[in-house]
Amino acid sequence: MSNYNDGYGRRGGGGGDRGGYRNNYNDRGDYRDNPRGGNDYRDDRNNYRGGQDNYNRNDRGYDRGQDRGDRGHQDYGRGDRGHQDYGRGDRGHHGREDYGRGDQGRGHQDYGRGDSGGRGGYGREGYGQGSRDNLSHQMDRMSLNGGGRGGGNNMYGGSQRGGGYRAPQRCTAGMSNLGELAGGADHPNMPVAKKDLAHNSQKFYERPDTSAYENPRCGQKIELLTNHALVHMPSTPIVLYEYNIDVFKGRKKLEKREEAGPMFREILQTVPKHIFPPATDFIYNDVNLIWSTTKLPSHERKVEGRNRNSFYYKYTRCVELNAELATNCQDSQLISTLVDAIATARVRWPKQTGNKFSVFKRSIFLLQDRLDEGAFADAPVFVKLRNGVDARIGVSMAIRLNLRVGITACFDVSHTLFTRPGYPLVRLFWELIQGETLEDEQILDGQWDADMQLARPTQRNIELMSNVLKKMTLIFSAEDGITFDEKGKYHETDLRRLKTRGREFKFYQFGPDSSFQFMDEKAGKKISIAEYFLAAHNIRIRYPNLPCLQKKPSKMNPNRLVLFPMELVSLLVDPIRFTGAVTEKLKGDMVKYTTLSADQRRLVLQNVIAQKAIGDCPQIVDNEDRYMKNHGIKIEKEMLTVKACLLPPPEVVYGNSTFLDTEHRGEWEAVTNEPIRTVLEDAVFRRNRNPAAPKLKKRLLGSILKIGSPMNSTVGFDIDDSCYHNLMRAIHEAGQPVCWQNPELGQAAIQASMEYLQNRDKPGSVMDWFNSLKENLDEYKQSEDEVIVPLVFVIFEVRFTTLNLQRQDFQNDYNLFKWLADNQVGIFTQGMLYKTFNGIGSTPATCKYTRQIVEKVLGKVGTTHRRLERNGEHKSWKKIVAEPTLLLGVDVSHPSTRDLMGEDQVKRLSIATVVGNIDLDCTEYRASSKIQDVGEERIVRFENEILERISDFVQFTGKRPAHIVIYRDGLSEGDFQRTLYEEKNSVTMACRSIAADFNPTLTYIVVTKRHHTRFFLKNQEEGLEEQGFNVRPGTLVEDTVTTKNYYDFFLTTQVGQMGLARPTHYYVLHNEWKVPGTFWPTVTHALTYLFCRATTTVNLPAPVLYAHLAAKKAKETMDGALYANALQGKFLDTSSFADLAQLERCIKNHQELDGMTFV
Repeated sequence: MSNYNDGYGRRGGGGGDRGGYRNNYNDRGDYRDNPRGGNDYRDDRNNYRGGQDNYNRNDRGYDRGQDRGDRGHQDYGRGDRGHQDYGRGDRGHHGREDYGRGDQGRGHQDYGRGDSGGRGGYGREGYGQGSRDNLSHQMDRMSLNGGGRGGGNNMYGGSQRGGGYRAPQRCTAGMSNLGELAGGADHPNMPVAKKDLAHNSQKFYERPDTSAYENPRCGQKIELLTNHALVHMPSTPIVLYEYNIDVFKGRKKLEKREEAGPMFREILQTVPKHIFPPATDFIYNDVNLIWSTTKLPSHERKVEGRNRNSFYYKYTRCVELNAELATNCQDSQLISTLVDAIATARVRWPKQTGNKFSVFKRSIFLLQDRLDEGAFADAPVFVKLRNGVDARIGVSMAIRLNLRVGITACFDVSHTLFTRPGYPLVRLFWELIQGETLEDEQILDGQWDADMQLARPTQRNIELMSNVLKKMTLIFSAEDGITFDEKGKYHETDLRRLKTRGREFKFYQFGPDSSFQFMDEKAGKKISIAEYFLAAHNIRIRYPNLPCLQKKPSKMNPNRLVLFPMELVSLLVDPIRFTGAVTEKLKGDMVKYTTLSADQRRLVLQNVIAQKAIGDCPQIVDNEDRYMKNHGIKIEKEMLTVKACLLPPPEVVYGNSTFLDTEHRGEWEAVTNEPIRTVLEDAVFRRNRNPAAPKLKKRLLGSILKIGSPMNSTVGFDIDDSCYHNLMRAIHEAGQPVCWQNPELGQAAIQASMEYLQNRDKPGSVMDWFNSLKENLDEYKQSEDEVIVPLVFVIFEVRFTTLNLQRQDFQNDYNLFKWLADNQVGIFTQGMLYKTFNGIGSTPATCKYTRQIVEKVLGKVGTTHRRLERNGEHKSWKKIVAEPTLLLGVDVSHPSTRDLMGEDQVKRLSIATVVGNIDLDCTEYRASSKIQDVGEERIVRFENEILERISDFVQFTGKRPAHIVIYRDGLSEGDFQRTLYEEKNSVTMACRSIAADFNPTLTYIVVTKRHHTRFFLKNQEEGLEEQGFNVRPGTLVEDTVTTKNYYDFFLTTQVGQMGLARPTHYYVLHNEWKVPGTFWPTVTHALTYLFCRATTTVNLPAPVLYAHLAAKKAKETMDGALYANALQGKFLDTSSFADLAQLERCIKNHQELDGMTFV
């Protein structure tokens, strides 16, 4: 790099704090690449940003911020706002720690920096530097050998000041980069090698020597195809010069690739080649990095385009691209991002591919105009949907470096919505009002035109249209609106003419209709909008009752009113990603018409990997394009083959029968079986922590609560009582007793019924009604050894999400009554839509709703329907039940986008949930939840949750667990070290608090579905037609596309019916239980048979799914508690410990409820 710098020359080259290279960019927007002195390795999606943290290479080791800008205490050298840990420089929330992550994507790995708004550095203000802050502090950070106040050399030239504080040194032997330092807990100012931190020094569990595929007794062996292709790197090093680049629209810095990329290219079109080279001479990652095989004209420069748009680039370093570097996984994120950028550089530059692609996040979407008929087994590559939008297919590519097979490119496809070119807003409005699609053939009959001429839109219509158009850019043309000839024949709009003559604007809101009058200064009188267009453009407004679109007033002229008649406005001519609200019908169409079968997805991916065109869109990756050739990269054109095996299934045991999935179908009959499979013999008795207590048989007593739509003034729907009797009879036939009114006629007792309507009735009346249901229950007993369990069926007229799309001010009745019933009163409830309830048939075998609801009700009230055979041929499961084992599912539920954007701080909180079994058969689970800061994935005070789960296990089984197995969801690979270390210690602390000699083994397995690896049958005869020729449930892959760094495996357990079955990725990070190599895959597979709501295998182990449901339910009950408190005039505050403690109590189940209420 020194030669490179010498080539450019040094600007200061002398002594003093102003010597050497001077960076004039300050953090107020004056075009500096990085306000904190380092260089960022990450883009807006945590992609690798180039550069080194040169300020870490000084005498002091690192520059820990400890000035008045620090807010919050500092652990392990991190300084930022809020709780600060382990050298992370991130001024966001207490979210996941990435151990040295830069803050807000703006630059540098910040090993132990204290900052708040760009300030920091040891002694910046405390050591009396006075006004010499920004520049001199940046120079300190860039020092390679000299300390912040201690002289030495700068990479850009110039000496530093002498003197000043010198931190005590720690040996840095064995570290390739002196920036790999962070403060220790005991001595936060002391540089400590990050590899020496406790959580970084721990070792992960190693992959067993033998695999299931190598074990002849462990299932059927097969071969599969996967969506990975091998990548070949250049054999000789290729030198690339790397530059950070910031793109600005006016003064705003663009950090999203869908914004920064197009703006950069727009600016580049106006820039001469001597200022910046053409697009073919460099690689751009669409956000913040450029790599070039030759030096750019300047070391750093601001390049200006039109309309005050600009970009600023600055040299960061020189990198080498070669096979050895990539194989050793040094700078792995850099290599991954760089290869991705090289392979897709051509298609991300629109002019090079005829504007046939659109980039959004990691996907490249095809903007094809045609598709060969019957291509890819009629795969829905391009689908026209309702409301003027089309579904278009996109391809994503991820480079994986640490796989056992080598470097691969993983391809996958997905769909998203795009606007239909030039779609008239009047047509869209008609479709939203009518709730159906206006086909092209219907345009000609003219009926829709007559409807719209007479239409008088309601406020509800306008609100719905506003939601759909939200954030969208539209185009107005007085000459190119909807036109009819003299005979009333409709004429299509000329899109080319519309594009050249139209005027684009962003949707703001709807205004008055065309009869609105304004002062015409030229005419000197008031005229209507309709009169203006007739006089000025000779256009007679055809739909005078439709609202006009109002343009957002400018800041310079806020009182100016600009209105566009709806019939003269269309969607943009070029298809763009649809950003408006998606109606329920549109969402349903999207799922229905864009789902690719396993065979269709395989054909599309094989076409992409083979580097062939799709329709009129060129190939996405091409080994022969100039970018790939210039950088010596080649991607093979065939899918990889992987070895797999079908794991042996466990035997499922019911009260009166058993089931063994010998054909690997992953599904069976229970309620719909003939005869009905009954619950386990002891499951109908209420559980008791006291083993000497008398056994009481549960008998269910039903009631009905009808919830009307708040859009109506009355509860305007009826329910069929016979459906209630059918459902209760099915529950009884499954083995759970119910209360009868007339058993001969099959009529179950209805204890009470009530109806509720928001804004008409008070929620307190429902709470009183719930309490009344717990009274006088003994009269329903048929014997003294029974206990009557009230169960309320809550029947809704409409789903809340549907209501919320129409109006934002409705309260969620479901959440309110779940909180009242589950947490306050202690009564079981089961919600459903009235259409679902009225569809319950007389025989379960012909009614899918009956099967689903019966399974849910049995799980809810704690009646175990099934277990796995304890003494069968499944040796792994036999070991699980023989030695007391506590299985824990751990998950964190984060707030929705709507909650994050809302004003209520409480709704922005996350909820952590831990579920654990309370029986030796691992079938019954209980949950505990706690509130924590938004986005925080690590669970605070995790040992408390572990203690509660161990306590329940001991009380119900009478034994301490010999083994604890944690299935942890929600972690990425960057979280593994820290989270494993902390949660492992929490388990140890919890166990030792029970007894000094209590030391169960611990196994820690991370579960994730956030990956794009897919598997396809190589031989379709091995699949089933009714399952879409997917891989069979129980398919295990342990090699080829698994990692070299961890013991991980892929397991497909989901029953594939519609679309492609997605495998789940498991990482066994820690294991103290001495078991065979096949143990954890086979146990995990067995747990997918135990999810009580389904008679199929599921895509995750039962404890993980239960943790999902329990976390979701805790969020719902918290929302209900907030609403109930607001009704009483109390608004909870996140800054109040008392309020937070009250919220914690609100999400805990009522102690009288004995069952899995979260299902």
